[in-house]
Amino acid sequence: MSRYVARHEEKFLISTATAEMLKARFRAVLRPDPHALADGSYLIRSIYFDDIHFTAYNEKLAGVKERTKYRLRYYNFDDRVLFLEKKIKDGRYSGKDSVPVNRAEADNLLAGEDMDWTAGGGLLEEFALLRRGTHRGVVIVDYDRFAFTYPAENVRVTLDMDVRTCPYCTDVFNRALPMLPVLEEGECVLEVKYDAFLPSHIGYILEGFPKNHCAVSKYVQCLSVLE
Repeated sequence: MSRYVARHEEKFLISTATAEMLKARFRAVLRPDPHALADGSYLIRSIYFDDIHFTAYNEKLAGVKERTKYRLRYYNFDDRVLFLEKKIKDGRYSGKDSVPVNRAEADNLLAGEDMDWTAGGGLLEEFALLRRGTHRGVVIVDYDRFAFTYPAENVRVTLDMDVRTCPYCTDVFNRALPMLPVLEEGECVLEVKYDAFLPSHIGYILEGFPKNHCAVSKYVQCLSVLE
């Protein structure tokens, strides 16, 4: 289990053309994610949870400084390894609490079954209590990620391509869902995370490319399709 650690998080909307140029620069100075497929990417699928008032969604739209959201996530459609995650946001800082779950546990969490999660403690117990209330899965978020890391300041840079969802569907383990893109054509999301400061040579790479600094949320973008 990983616990919450506050880190800087910056997000940008960039063009896919810019993303391709950044990939080439990042490969020269950063380490590629070791879990990536042959082309350097991996697929992320998440189902996000919210209450009947869509509190997490509305707090994001309102710009509430301190907020949380919960999701179940897995990679490359491999449901043997899943993670229940709590994403924490505090102004410019972010972090997450994460715990691995197996497929049976994930199915129970999705169904909201009244199980005893106290043995797992921590995030599992916390979320199980929420799930017994009004929290339920509300939207699936898919995208293809290219990720790079740098050891100094624990830097992680990601390029998220083809952000998509399946409207009005929460069948998160169905590989054949008809997905709908949610960003403008040719757009993708650049995220930069680091501890105390961003090393200057990485900042220099980013300065040389056009980008739109914004607080884009893939969860909000996908859920907005349903409106």
